[in-house]
Formats: sequence, C-alpha cells, structure tokens
Amino acid sequence: MANASRVYRFQVLLPSGVSSMLTLHDPGYEISVSDLLLKVKGELGNTHWDVNGKVYLTDLLDGIITDKIKLSNFDTKSVNILKLHDGKGGSASIYENMWDLTPQTDLLQELPAEYSTESALADLTDNALQALWSNDPGERKLIKITVDKEKIVIFDTGRGMDGSYGNSISKWGTMGSSNHRVFRQKGIGRKAPYLVPFFGMFGYGGTIASMHLGRIAIVSSKTKESKKVFTLHLSREALVKKPSAKNSEHTWKTAGGLRDPSKEEILLSPHQSFTQVEICGLKGHLEGARLRGFLKDIYFPYIQYDEDNEWRNTRNPVEFEVNGVNLSEIQEGEVTVTNMHSSNGPDFILHMTFTQKTTASCKAHARLRCVYFPIIQGKESIDSILEKLRIDGFEIKENFDNFSRVSIRRLGRLLPDARWGPLPFMEPKQRKGQKAEFFRRCFKRVKCFVETDAGFYPTLSKTDLAQHDPFTKALRNWGSNYLNSCSAEEVDIEAHGKDGNLLSYKQFEKQYYDWITEMHEKYDAEMDGGDDEPTLIINPNCKDRLGISNDVEVVRVHTSISRRGQTWRRGDHLKILKGATGQMKASFCTLKNSMCTTLEYIVVQGLQGDICGEVRLICRPIEYPDGQGCYIIKAKDTSPNIFIKESVSFPVSIIDNKMCKIIDDDSWNQMLKKRKEKAPASIEVIRNIHGLGGDLPYEVVMAGYQPPHEIIAVLRPGNYKPSSTGLPDQKNIVKDDELEMVMEVRYLTSKDCPAKLIHKRVKPSSHNDIDGLYVFPLRKSSLIFSKSGVYQFIFSVDCRDSSVIHHKTTLKVCPDTNSRQFIFSVADFSTDKTHVDIRLGCPIRCLAIRSHDKYENRIPFLDTSSVIATILDGDDVLAQVDNIEVELSSDSLTLNIMDFRFETSNLDLLRPKYEAKLKISSSADEFSGICPCEVKPGHPSTININISLFQEKNLTPGRLIDNVFLEVFDQFGNHVEEGTKLNVHVDGMCFLDKQCSVQKFCSYASANLYTEEKTSQVNGAGFIDLCRTLRVVRGFGSEASITIFHNEKEIFTKIFQIATRELKAVNVPESCPAGSFLENVTFEVSDSDGLIDESIDGPLHTLNITSNELPLVEGAQYAIKHGRCVLSRVQLPHEQGTVTIVACHTSYPDLQIKIQLQVQSFDLALTTLEDGSEPIFSCPISIVESSNLLLPSQLAPGQPSHLVTYVKDVVKKTKNKVGDTYSKIKSTEETLKTLYSRKVSLEKQIDTIKDEIGAMVGSFIDAKELVRDKIREKIGTAAFVICSSGDFMDGVVGIVALLGTVPDGKIGRMLAVYLGKDDMLSVVCKTQEAANYIEKYNTDGGVDVGFGIHREAAALGVPIKRRFAVICLDDIVPYKGGVLLNSPQKELNLAWPSPHGPKGFRGFAVNMINLSYDNLNITTSRGHGLRETLFYSLFGELQVYETRNDMLQAMPYLNGGAISLDGGVIKGKGKLLLGYSDPKITFPVVSGLPNTITSESNDHLDVVTRTRNLDSKMKLLEIIETRISEQEKLHEELVKEFNKRKRKFEEIEERITQPCGNELVLRDLQVKVEELDP
Repeated sequence: MANASRVYRFQVLLPSGVSSMLTLHDPGYEISVSDLLLKVKGELGNTHWDVNGKVYLTDLLDGIITDKIKLSNFDTKSVNILKLHDGKGGSASIYENMWDLTPQTDLLQELPAEYSTESALADLTDNALQALWSNDPGERKLIKITVDKEKIVIFDTGRGMDGSYGNSISKWGTMGSSNHRVFRQKGIGRKAPYLVPFFGMFGYGGTIASMHLGRIAIVSSKTKESKKVFTLHLSREALVKKPSAKNSEHTWKTAGGLRDPSKEEILLSPHQSFTQVEICGLKGHLEGARLRGFLKDIYFPYIQYDEDNEWRNTRNPVEFEVNGVNLSEIQEGEVTVTNMHSSNGPDFILHMTFTQKTTASCKAHARLRCVYFPIIQGKESIDSILEKLRIDGFEIKENFDNFSRVSIRRLGRLLPDARWGPLPFMEPKQRKGQKAEFFRRCFKRVKCFVETDAGFYPTLSKTDLAQHDPFTKALRNWGSNYLNSCSAEEVDIEAHGKDGNLLSYKQFEKQYYDWITEMHEKYDAEMDGGDDEPTLIINPNCKDRLGISNDVEVVRVHTSISRRGQTWRRGDHLKILKGATGQMKASFCTLKNSMCTTLEYIVVQGLQGDICGEVRLICRPIEYPDGQGCYIIKAKDTSPNIFIKESVSFPVSIIDNKMCKIIDDDSWNQMLKKRKEKAPASIEVIRNIHGLGGDLPYEVVMAGYQPPHEIIAVLRPGNYKPSSTGLPDQKNIVKDDELEMVMEVRYLTSKDCPAKLIHKRVKPSSHNDIDGLYVFPLRKSSLIFSKSGVYQFIFSVDCRDSSVIHHKTTLKVCPDTNSRQFIFSVADFSTDKTHVDIRLGCPIRCLAIRSHDKYENRIPFLDTSSVIATILDGDDVLAQVDNIEVELSSDSLTLNIMDFRFETSNLDLLRPKYEAKLKISSSADEFSGICPCEVKPGHPSTININISLFQEKNLTPGRLIDNVFLEVFDQFGNHVEEGTKLNVHVDGMCFLDKQCSVQKFCSYASANLYTEEKTSQVNGAGFIDLCRTLRVVRGFGSEASITIFHNEKEIFTKIFQIATRELKAVNVPESCPAGSFLENVTFEVSDSDGLIDESIDGPLHTLNITSNELPLVEGAQYAIKHGRCVLSRVQLPHEQGTVTIVACHTSYPDLQIKIQLQVQSFDLALTTLEDGSEPIFSCPISIVESSNLLLPSQLAPGQPSHLVTYVKDVVKKTKNKVGDTYSKIKSTEETLKTLYSRKVSLEKQIDTIKDEIGAMVGSFIDAKELVRDKIREKIGTAAFVICSSGDFMDGVVGIVALLGTVPDGKIGRMLAVYLGKDDMLSVVCKTQEAANYIEKYNTDGGVDVGFGIHREAAALGVPIKRRFAVICLDDIVPYKGGVLLNSPQKELNLAWPSPHGPKGFRGFAVNMINLSYDNLNITTSRGHGLRETLFYSLFGELQVYETRNDMLQAMPYLNGGAISLDGGVIKGKGKLLLGYSDPKITFPVVSGLPNTITSESNDHLDVVTRTRNLDSKMKLLEIIETRISEQEKLHEELVKEFNKRKRKFEEIEERITQPCGNELVLRDLQVKVEELDP
C-alpha cells in the first residue's frame, strides 16, 4: 500500500476566463508554481501571460502560493481549484468549462414527463427545503422566492455548496449526482406527519426543473467554511446540443465562477451559508397570488404546524416568503380554506405499516387522518369550501359529489395530482335501508388526509404516488376485496389506532362508523327552524316511517320552510325526481321513477338550537287521497302525536340536490283526472287465450278435478270496456307495481266458519310483453278439489285510496263414484279397522258399512232391500248368509247389517292366518264391497286323542308317555286357532317341565291322590302337544284320567287303567343254619301274564328291604335291573328262629312282598368252602373234612358232666370263630367281585368316551387344561389365583396364556420364548377400573392383603409373593389398519414384507393366535378385539420364519422382531436373543380345529362335559384299583387266620375219643385246658 500511485487533479482558473484541468501522477511531495504553470501552458498551447513574470496562485481559502505547492495540503479524491494571478490586477468572474455536468447515460432514459410550471418550481423548492433542513439549531431556515416577468429567484439558507469533492456545486447541475438521493432511507419510519424533507429520488430535479422554467439558470452557493461564492451557469441550448461527431460521447461542460458574497446575502443568512438559483429567460409568467396559494398547499406543514403537543402555539418550521410575503400569514390555498371549514371535533386517525412479504426490510408507513366537514344551516361545508376557492380565483371544476375525498402528502409535501376518490373503507357498506341513506350522506362529508413516509414511491414528477408500487396498491385498496385477493399476496398491513393499539379491519371499521355517527350527532345542523311556529311532538310513535332515529325524543313539525331561496309550504305539489331516496311504507328505497306528491309537513329533529337536527319532508303520493296522508292529533289532555299512514318521508337534501320541484295547480288537476281514468275499478280472471291464464272449473265437477297450473287475474281501469275479440290489451290493464292482489280459496264447510285452503298474495308481473298480470300458481295445489263440497274463489285488491275491489266465484265438487270403496267396522269398536274379525258360530251384532271415493269423500247408499254376506277364499265361497236384516242411517251414509253369523267346516283351508275376504253386496247389485277379514274357528268342542298310547300295557308308574297329541276341533269340525288356551286336568299323572306354552296352575298329592292342572295352548296344527310331559305317578293297578276344560267348561274326559305288576321272591330256602349266609335271594317284578317286566330298570326303580332279625343297612336301597333285584348275601343270626324279610318298591309301596324262613342250629359238618372261589384267589383254601368233625351232641352221655360241658363250650366257641372267619372271607370275595366288575365297566366307559371325543379330547385335556394345570403349579402368583378361583372379579378377561391357542407346538414354544414368563402370566382386564379393583394400597404404601386378588389368595392359603403384570385393553392403542374381510378369525390386515414373501416366511405372529368364539367377541369400549389390542401390543408385527437362516436373510424386511421355528429370536433392531430355553407355560396347542374355535360355545359344550366326565371316571378308577389292592390284602390275611383256626380245630378233634358202641371215650383225659381252648 505504501507504493500505491498518487494522483492529483487541479483545475487552474486563468485571468482570461479560461480554466485548465491538470492531472499529476506521483508528483512527489511538492511542485513549484512555475512547473505547474508550464504544464498548464503545455495543455492550453497558446497563452497570453508570462510564466516567469510576477504570478502567483490562490486556493479556495485565499491562501497565496508563490513558490512551492505542498501537495499534502490538497486532496487526491477531488478536483483542487487554484486561481492564477498574473500581477496585472484584472481577474475574470466567469470561467469557461469550469464544471463538468455530463450525466450518467442511464438516467437520460428516465427523464420525467413534461412538467407543469408549478411542479418544476416545487422541485427547486424541494431542493432548497432539504438543503436547509440540516441547519444547526438557531440557524435561520429561510426559503425566499422572488417572481417577476423576467426571472425567478429561489434563495435558501441551507448549508450551501463549494468546489470540494463531497459538496461540489457541479453535483447540483449533474443529473444523478445529487447528494439528496442518499437520504431517502432516513425518511422511512419516523413519526407522522414525517416532516423530513428528503425528497431527492432521481438526482435531476434541479437541472430539469430550472431548464423547464427558463433558458438560463445561475446557481450561486456558499458554505460556512468557504469565503467565496461558487457559481454555476446552466444553458438550455448547451444541454440539448447534440455531439458534433457521430460516435463522440455526449458531454456537457458549463461555465462557473467565484465571487464574494453580497451584503444582502449575508443579511439573509447570518450563518453565511446559502444557495440561490436564478432563472432567466422564462417560458411563462407565474402570478404571485396563485403561486402563494399553491406553495402553501404543497408545503403547509413546513410553513405552519400545530400537531406537536409541546408547542402551545402554531409552529413555523421554515420561513417561506414569496415576493416578500410570509406564507404563514396568508389565508389562501385549498388546504387553508379546507381547514377553516372542518368541524371542531376530533379527527379519526389510523397509523398503518406496510411490509413487503418478499423483502421484510422493505417497509412503508402512512397515517390516515379523516376530517369531518359538517352541514351547517342546511349547507354542506364542502360546498362552502368550493365557493370560497372560486372566489379566491382557483379554477375549481369539482362539486360536492365529485370533490376529492383523499389528499396525499409524502414526507409532508403535498402530491398535487393525488386527488383520489374515497378509499374503499370510506364507502358505506350498507346498500339499502335508512342506515344506508344516512351513512351515504355522512360519508360524503369526510375527507382523508394521508401522510406517507419515504417508503412510498412517487411518480417521476412527484405529483402523485406511483400507481404500480405494491404499497400504493395496498393503500388504495385498503378495505376492498381487491386487497384481500391481490395485494394481500404481496404486502402485509398492520393498522394501529390513535392510541397505538393493533386493530383488525372489523375493529377499525366499527370505530370508523362510530366516529361518523358521533360527528354527525355533534356537528351536523341541517336546519334550525321553519317559517312558522312548530308543533312539538314528544316521542313520536312512527319514528321508522318518519325516517328519524329511534333515540330522538322530540321533533318539531313545521308547515313552511325557506330553502335554496324558495319557500316550501304545506299543500305544495312536488314532483320528486328519479333517484331520490325516501322512507316508503314498506322499506327505505330509491325511486326508480319520478313521484308526484303533496307536501304535508316538515319534520325537524330536536329542539331549536340543537345540533344534528335532521330535517324530513313528509309527502303524500298522488294516488292516495287526503285521508290516507299524514295528520297530527291534538288532544286536550295529551301531547300531540303524528301519524304518517301512506305518506313518504324524504330528506330535505332533495331540495339541496335539486331532486324535487313544485307543480302548478293546473298540471296537478290534469294528472288527477288522468289517474282516475286509469285507476283500478274491477278484477277479471283471464281465460286461456293466447297462452295466458287457465280456465276456472265449471259450476259442478267431480272430485279429483285437476285445476289449471296457474290462474291469471288483471285489474281493469275505470274506462275499461269489454272487447268483442276478448284479446288482452295493455291499455285495458292497470299496471301498478305497488298494488298486490290476494286470492283466497275457501271450502264452505259452514256459512259461519269456512275453511281457508289457499291464501296467496302476489305482485303484478309480465308475460308475453303484457304487464300488470297477477299470476297465482296452483301447481302445488293440484288436489285442491279432492274433497266434495262447495268451494269459493275470492280475489281482492286494496287500492291506494283505501277502497277494496272484490271478485268472487263458487264451485261445487261431487264425490267420484267411479272409485267407490267400502269401509267395514264392527259396532263394538269405536274406530274403523282395516279388516273385520269373524268367529264361526258367534253372531255379528252390527256391521257398519260406509263407502267413499279415493279422496275419502263419503257416498250415500240408495238400495238396501236385500243384503248378502259372503266369505271368500280367492274366488271360492267358504260361507254365505242371505237376506240379512239391515238399517240405514238418517244421512244414508252408513249401512248397518244386523245379527248374522257364519258356519262352515272348510276353515282349515285358511290356516294358519285365517285371512279371507268379506263381501257385502245387494241383491240388485246396487253396491258391492269387499274388505279383508279374519275368520276364526269356533270355540273348542271336540278332542281327539290316540287311545293306543294309553292302553294298560303302556301305562306303568313312572312311565313318560311319548307322542301325546290332543287334536282340538270346534263344533263345525275345524281345528281351533293357534294359541287357544285349554285347561288340561290330569289325575294319576303329573306334568314335567318343558319349554312350551304351558303354565302350571296347581299340583297336589297325597297318599292315594295325584292331581295336576295346566293351561296349554293349541299349536299351529290344531294340537296340544303333551309329548314327554306326562308321567304316570299312581301305583300299579290303579286308574288315571285326562279332563279338558275351556272357559271352565268340560269338553273332554277319559279314564285309563294303569298296568298291574306283582313282586315275587325266588330262591328262598325254607330254612337255613344259624350263622350261615342267605344268598342269591331274587326278587322279580312280573306282569299280569306272569312274565318278568324287564322295563323296571334304572335308578328310579329300587327295593327297600327291611328285617328286624338281619343286619341289613338301615335305609339302604337295592337296585332293580331288568325286573330283578338280587339279595346276594346276608348273614343269618347265630340263634335259631324265624326270620322275616319285607321287600317293597321304593317309589311304589304297594308293590311289596313278605317272606319268612326258619333258622336252625349250626352244623359244623356242613360247613365247607366249596364255593368255587379258587379262580379269584391265588392260594386255594384247604377245607375241613366233615368226617373228622363231631357235633357236641354226639358225645357219650356217660362222660363226666363237667367234661361234657367243657367240650360243648369249646366246640361252640370254635364253631363261632370259624363261622365268623368264613363269613368275612365270603364278604371279601363278594366285594372283590363287585370291584372287579366296576373296574371292567369303568375301563369300557373310559374307552367309549375317548372314542366319542376323538382328537378333541386331546386338544382340551392335553392343551388348555394342561396349561391351566401348569399355571396352578405356579403357587404364589396372581395367575395361580385366577385359575384356582375362577371369575371372582368383574372385568377380568383372563391370563394371556389361556386367551388363545396355536396350531403347532413349535410356534407355541417360540411365542412363549419371545414374550417371556411374566408376559405369558399377565392378567388381562377390560378397563382401568377393573384393574384398580385387583389391588389397592394402605396409607403407608403397602399392599392391602384384605382386598381384591390378595383377599382371594389368602382364602386359598397361598398369598401372592411376587409382582405381576396387569394389561388394560381400553388403554391400548389398537391397530389402525383394520382386519381382513370375511375372515372368521378377524386377522389383522398387515402388508406382507415383500410381494411374494421372503423365503421361509410363515406369517405374522399376531395372526397365528387362534381365538375361540367367546374370545373373538371380547371387545373394548371402542369396539376393538383382542387381536387388535392385546396381541398386537404384545407381538406387534413380529414375523415367523422356518429357520434361523431364513430369518437372518429377511432382516431388511423386518419392521419389528422375528422368530424362527428352530429357536432364533430377534427382539428388535440390533437385538438378538441367544441361548436355549424350554418354557413351561406356552399357548395351548390345538391342531385340526376349524378357523373359529368355539370350545366355550354350545356346539362344543358336550365335548367339555364329556371331558370332565372322563376325568372323574379316571379318578374313580384309581380309587377302585386302590380298594382292590386293599381287599386282596385283607382276603389273604383272612385265609391265613382261617387255616390257623382249622388246625386248632383238628387238634381238638385228636383229643376227642372215637365212638365205641353207644359210648364216647376221650383219648387222653389229661388234656390241659389251655390246649383245648381255641
């Protein structure tokens, strides 16, 4: 940077008026004056001064340079001016080509359109205002403009210009080089009214404006730092001069100079800085007065400003003088006049910020200040403004309506051509009504003064805003639809009220309307009073019609006022022109045609002197007479009141707007005459001629007559004369759009109260170029003539003169006999029925018949001589009654058929609905009517029963009788109707419960009496079904009976004989040894033929066998099988005697037998064990030979008595003990026989049940029950309690492991591995409430063991000692993809991982769970099933594959986890489950089942029952096998004991002497007692 080249530029001003431009490159630190002048001489060539003479240079500060020029005192960036002095004393004041004013070439393309003189002068004034705005406080701010015929001088006390680089005067004249352009950004975002005059935009205002005003312009300027005044000379000819060479550049150099400031300049600018622009060679002359007004309008806030609250008085920011006149002191200009006529009320102010959406930093601001100009004494302030401006000499072409309602200032400067119409929000949104008329007037009294900052772009001439700028468009369309649709896409707008609060457009609009209303009420004064004394009306009752506000309390009523230099009196006839707006009778509207009226009153709001006293003209239209106009009632005791009636209220502004004029009396009378001739006089209904109208019906028509689609009526004028052609003519039709015609159609039910059917009010319309037609549509009333009777058409019109025109016509409608129909009703019923109920054999006391047509019009009966009643089934006659007695009502409308009945035996043809047709006809065929009917059979009379079922052989006690049907007939042989109730009384039998229409009334039994009664209903076939409901309860040989009652009347009875049976005993010995066993006593039940009745079998048939002598079990019952009962073995007493045994049937005590047998002493010799028991025992029992035993009675009597006695006792004891052991052995053998038999029977039953259940047995026992048993092994868990206790809590669905099944064991194992034991044993509830009931906590946070599942666990004795999971179905987010259509299992609609599925893909785990029918119906409160909630939450989109390799290959397709059937588990992204486990708790494996498992459904309930039965039988089999083992062991022990006793008995035998002759001898008398004792 130190070696950078330095360039100095010098402009040397020579005494001859020539200037020379020198450029020095790296001249060093100084240069001598002589060397510099030599360079100048070299540039100019021919010079007239001596370089070596006494010459010197001076700089801009008048510093003298004689020898060396120190370059450090000069700038390298700008042109340094040096003035040469040659010592001769003379010096030029103007120098040629001193300033280079060549503009930028691109700006030449942007030159503005042709200026007006005022716009050009304003541009120069803009430069002056901006120049002085930066003055220091205390420095004078003056703009002085002097205008005469020769020149224009603009002088300002701004900071001035010199020849320096940054502030060169040449920039003033060089287009595009103005310093003012850079200040635009500073003019954005300041406080309104944005008084920062940074107007510079394009950089050519000074040059173009000055050249527009004149041919020559001299610019003189001085800064505070410079001692000289720099001048710039502009010439229009030099600017427009074309270059001499074709390709030479366009350059523009002009002369300039230096001079000393004048005394006047120093006086005007004490701080000694200023700029003066002097323009000569003017193109035109500016009038001073007009110029003053124009400039004051343009710069009004800079001239006088009173918005700043810190200044109590009006401020004058800048002194503006025009030809010596201070503009702040004059009352000229549109702005001044406008301000003078505005209201004293508050202005409506809105601050707006505009931001471009594409560039948030691009903003603009505006303030809208709306000013209200009230009406004063009937004159609009805006009219006063326009009048004053015309008086002041302004050329004003505007009027009140097109007066500019918007003026715009940019940075405080008025844009004179921005004379916009109202902004959209300044137009009232109401289009109709009184409010619309009010706001329409008041809105026109508002002018909006818009203040904008520099963010808005003006036009090139700065006379208006640039129309295509987005900010301009947004401002201009604020509040319109265009803004919402177009500009809103480019610009964001924020609106703030006067207080700074942000407003929406609706809020702003409301505030604006409220402000308008407030201004009107406070400052508008349409008129103070009239020419006469007013009548005061307090709170008039017709404010709406008067067109005044509802809050007005007092009005003044005048009869004369003066307005617009004319007097308007009551009674004047006025013609109100089209377009005037008034309050009509019906609405507030604008006249489409002129209206001729009579002025009646002038109404003024409020008392005299009140502000906002609106004035209304009350006028009566010409068509209404005096009595229909406005009038005032003045009573003595009450205040006056006004009534408007048919008059119309207009605002007084119609006089101001010249919307009305007075009509003279002659013209008025002529109009009245013409109106009378054309006034309506009659109504005529137009016939169907040339497509107009429709014919009214004739005098008599038949019901159903179709009227015309429309009826057209017209009003005929008073001068109407019927035409022979009958063609419609417009001149004979009254055309009055305000008159309405009413058509009423009445049905004359009675003279006093006719029924109004149609009431239509229409206005006139046009048809086929004919006006005044009243068209009454009847399309929706096409059935108007359906009811017979007299109808009346009434047309009426209320005329404007209060008269009413009527036109009537009548019509008679008769019933339509071609559509005659009949209605039948039985006299017992109060309302008509669609059918008649008939019962055979029952008289119909009175059948009423009425006839009507299809429109329900009743038709009278004429011939009633003979009536025939017939019941028809299609065309077949079922029954008929002739010559029936009839009665005719007094009005001949009802035919009463008296006392007739039907009889037939063919009624079964109509079963079961008994629907037929009843035909009533006269013998002369005068009428014939058919109606639907129901013909019911007669009352029950005959009963048929299958007697063979009740033959004696079929009736046995306890027998359930099959196929018992009672066929029920009426007295005519027809089956009685279904549902007929009969009382069935049975004696000796009883009824069993059966799901049928049977009700049990009574049941009683005694020792010999069994009687029951039930109410039974006849079925659809005419039978009472008693199948398998009757059981014989009386004993054998007795009688039973059935009796049928209907309504307590016996209609059937039948007595039956019960079969005879006898109880016999066989195989009964006459006698038995004492202590022996009575075996195989058989009791047989035989019939009357002596044959065994094998039907006596089953659990209901048992014998009660009793005996006082035998050790029989008390209360024991012995089964009868196939008619036999065997008493297999009973031990007899040890003492001899008679034994009596009584056997009787347990249920039938009459069936009994008594047997007796003799018990004899025991004979030991006869005691053997020859009972064939060897096959049962493994060790045969050795028996005692009878030859080796002797009875005690065989001992010799010669032996000692004590020995004999002793031997007898020994023998007796031994006999008893042997007998007891023998009895126990036999009893054990019998028990074993029974147990073996029961074991074989149970094994057969188990095999049979297994065969019946088949594969299903394994599915339930080995699967679900097995899993439940394994869960029960998990003692101390919640799942154990749930499985052990059942449904002890509502809302608990079950355990996860038991809620579904799987078709394959591998799948079940891997799913259990994936879930883990805790999830498999989770408790599933429907709702959170159910889960809360499972467990609750104490205050210390511990579990309450006395509540919920813990209480149940305590009851089971196994408290829960570990945590457990609970799943709430309602809280689970269900699967959103839905289920497969038409799928019984409702699988989830999951997308396959790939179009054809990866290799080895078996499916989704959630769809491999099979659900039972009951579990499929378990849903949440939102209707989602277990698969969508529970199993989807557990498995998600878990995929199942055949092998680990398949699973790993499919990892890119996984959306969750995956399992393989060979043990692979992927839990999620990047998580594998390794190792091996064999879970104990898995899902039940049920293969080969249908898609929907319904094990809990009715279809498989039998399987479950059989399975449980099988389980119980298997447990019983285990018990029997245990008992067999115990009995076999006991038998073995008894046999050992028996053999032991036998050996001792043999020892006794050896010690007893053998007989010898007649004596007994002992072998060894020395027998020890203990040896003989057994």
